[in-house]
Amino acid sequence: MKKLIVICLLVQGLFGYAQDIHFSQFMNSSFLYNPGQTGMINGDHRALLSYRTQWGAIAAPYETYSFAYDTKIFNNNSKKAKMGIGLGVYKDVAGDTELGTTSITLSTSAIIKLDNLNKLSLGLQGGIMQNSINSNMQWGNQYDGNGYNALINSGEDGTLNSNPTAGDFNAGIVWNYGTSESTITSNDLFSMQAGLSVSHLSRQKIQFTNYKESIYNRVTLHGKSFIGIKSTNLSVIPGFMFQKQGPSSELIFGTYFRSMLKAESRYTGMFKESALSLGIFYRAGDALVPKLGLEIMNFNLGVSYDLTSSGLNGGNALEISLQYLVPVEDRYGKGTAPKMY
Repeated sequence: MKKLIVICLLVQGLFGYAQDIHFSQFMNSSFLYNPGQTGMINGDHRALLSYRTQWGAIAAPYETYSFAYDTKIFNNNSKKAKMGIGLGVYKDVAGDTELGTTSITLSTSAIIKLDNLNKLSLGLQGGIMQNSINSNMQWGNQYDGNGYNALINSGEDGTLNSNPTAGDFNAGIVWNYGTSESTITSNDLFSMQAGLSVSHLSRQKIQFTNYKESIYNRVTLHGKSFIGIKSTNLSVIPGFMFQKQGPSSELIFGTYFRSMLKAESRYTGMFKESALSLGIFYRAGDALVPKLGLEIMNFNLGVSYDLTSSGLNGGNALEISLQYLVPVEDRYGKGTAPKMY
């Protein structure tokens, strides 16, 4: 019976929630999903902090933290090709069992300029993934009739390996198409991006008990666009992401509506562009996700809230992200303030 409880816990954790992290603000999550995104920025450096908490009304919340940083190197040595490098770190902790995943990866990419409008990026990512579980769980035989008694030996000592670690390797490709604004006031900037990635190429094994389980490959397809509405301060930013990992899949899509509050000073660069974005996204069969974004002084603060539509009461989720983008210095002050999406 005790072995059955352990197996149920692990199956529910490993192949339920822990099918890898997911963020509703996926357009800000850069190479956490696709290493081909490394260095694909309209700027010199990009840093992102994200936090997500979910299901706190049901039990102990499921929490995810992440940090990502990327930049371009050899930026001035070639007009046709550049390299991107980056560091990604995330940790999530799931529920009362504290089933956790910690990942640290390094990314590199080759960014090839196909012509004046098209770029292609090929990325590789490698690092370590460590899983953990709270081995001090409460068992049914530790209840003495009045309640839980920690002094009663559960007999489960040594059952759980609480810190299995394995290597992790991912690969991805990203295509980017983009035009610049033709005049100072036109707001006719247009860009498109699409990418495909495969994660857990080595299909590393996780072992909490005497049984080892291989992680499924995760295939991610994503796309987004930035569409400036000519002669206005408005832009539309649609996007989608589809993920498939073993028997689990996720599709999220929607759009931001962006209003420029203040334009960058075109010649001095003294005043930076600021903007407000409102978005509505839908995770198929699961949640409606309203989003709010504020861009100011090269920072982008994003807040979203998953409103569960799948019938799981208390499954709502709050997500907060903060991105900082350092602009390209030699072009700054010429109307090239970096867009945050």
